[in-house]
Amino acid sequence: MRYLLVGLAGAVTAWSFYPNHWWAAVLGVALFLFAVDFQSLAKRITLAIVFAHSFYAFHVQWVSVLGNDAWFGLVSITTLPWLFFAVLPINSKSRYFYFAPAATIVLIEALRASIPWGGFPWGLIAYSQLDGPLVPLATVGGQGLVTGVVVVVAATLVKFLKYRKFMGLLIPVVIFAFASNVQPIASKEAITLSAVQGNVPRSGLDPETQRLTVLYNHVNVTQELLADISAGRVAEPDLIVWPESGTDIDPLRAGVSATQITKLVAKTQIPILIGATTWDGSSLGESGAGPRNAGILWTAQSGPGQLYAKNHLVPFGEYIPLRNLIAKYISRFDQIPNDFVPGQTPGVFNIEGKNVGDVICFEVAYAKHINETIAAGAQVFVVQTNNSTYGITAQPEQQFAITRFRAIENQRAFLVASTSGISGLIANDGSVLAKTKQFESALVTGEVALISENTTSFRFPNWTIYASAIIIGLAWRGNRKMSTALDS
Repeated sequence: MRYLLVGLAGAVTAWSFYPNHWWAAVLGVALFLFAVDFQSLAKRITLAIVFAHSFYAFHVQWVSVLGNDAWFGLVSITTLPWLFFAVLPINSKSRYFYFAPAATIVLIEALRASIPWGGFPWGLIAYSQLDGPLVPLATVGGQGLVTGVVVVVAATLVKFLKYRKFMGLLIPVVIFAFASNVQPIASKEAITLSAVQGNVPRSGLDPETQRLTVLYNHVNVTQELLADISAGRVAEPDLIVWPESGTDIDPLRAGVSATQITKLVAKTQIPILIGATTWDGSSLGESGAGPRNAGILWTAQSGPGQLYAKNHLVPFGEYIPLRNLIAKYISRFDQIPNDFVPGQTPGVFNIEGKNVGDVICFEVAYAKHINETIAAGAQVFVVQTNNSTYGITAQPEQQFAITRFRAIENQRAFLVASTSGISGLIANDGSVLAKTKQFESALVTGEVALISENTTSFRFPNWTIYASAIIIGLAWRGNRKMSTALDS
């Protein structure tokens, strides 16, 4: 029965990531804490594994489009850090119960977001809190603080239901009151951005025809945008953004892609940020031989200029870790014959004195990478992404939600340009100003704030990790006797 309860807790926590279900994260974590309360070390290990497997199996089910083995492997890897939950005894009568489980889960998520192969910061409890009362705390302490306070509120709920501890209810009252007083940053500076969603054919084409179709789709939709601008139907943007893989035919080599983009850009004075796969990044300052997933700033005056090569590549997607060992057993890795070359510097484009940070696809999930781009001067962000592989699954919505969280956390607006959706415009307070549907051609244009001021979460990105380590140390010291009694 206890294992069924924990499995339910994982499923409820996964459900909390759907829009306006932020409260389900509190309920799911509370059920988990109730189940592990006063359990032995061995039982805490198995219960933590069941909870994490249930949660991630639902949350990243979209990976199964790549194969059930990929789904099972990712769920298993993301579950492993939860074994550390068993290290600390859980005792709802302890004075540390309000904060020790929260500190433990904060450290578990920090570990999972870092290793292996750069980590997988997907499904962090903090991301479930969009449109809830706790998400403004992201500005103060980032994903660690928001996750932590969700667990604190859940622990308070457990303690109240078990012992009617009314004084403990003051803790969430203080948390909610503090969160309600965190205000977004205001700015008088602004920038107008446009995203081009050209769409991707879903079946029936050979690879070469598919690549040509995607290229022409984005050329044609951009021409529609230029016509709308010329007719006054759309405000003239400072920058037009193509998505990741807007062209997979190298535009830095002579050929159809270079020709079409050059003709297109010649029709406007607006710079266009092209999302492309290129083998010629070394000509624009990037070292190392191999393909790059890149954003290339293209203008009528100078053609292709500054290039941003994706820094944080996706393991098993853009490169194969342990290739010589793994490729022997998984034949589909033959579809990735060349590992992509990672860029070494953040992408910040200067557009008439306005600094636009560029991140590509999954990079938006990595708080450290966003911070590095802000440190390089980014006042606003664009996300170039291609989610077409995952079809109509939860993956595009989850990534869009993570982008909204990053906007709140760093007080930077984000424009998302996707090949097939979801594209959109997000204000620095996380509100959605525009959002497209999937698998249709679409355009997004809007004005957002340019912000140079930095948040507390940017200035002190690791303070929640240090605080969590201190809390766990204190709780461990205070619970030594109880731990010996439980595990004997």
